[in-house]
Amino acid sequence: MKPVIKNSSDNKNPILSFEDGVPNYVMLYIEHLPGESSQHHTHPWEHEAYIVKGSGILWVEGVEYDIKQGDAVLVPPNSEHHFTNTGSETLGRVTVNPLSSVGH
Repeated sequence: MKPVIKNSSDNKNPILSFEDGVPNYVMLYIEHLPGESSQHHTHPWEHEAYIVKGSGILWVEGVEYDIKQGDAVLVPPNSEHHFTNTGSETLGRVTVNPLSSVGH
């Protein structure tokens, strides 16, 4: 199998998925403008995220955690959570989820 290289600016989420030959995980790239949040949600898999730019908070089960560029984040499975951009620039994150998450 050859490597797959896709640019987030040219592709919809998930950027890497089963269609690309990925056997276990999907990769997404998500941006939040200042003041924006992800949807408040819960699911049975963990999120693994890497903050590539900006800053904000990760809200998990009622507790806010500061996040910033360079942080690696693990959101436990079955945890109510969301990401919020509290900074003045775009908050960008790469998120890795199990393949079973597609369609949820």
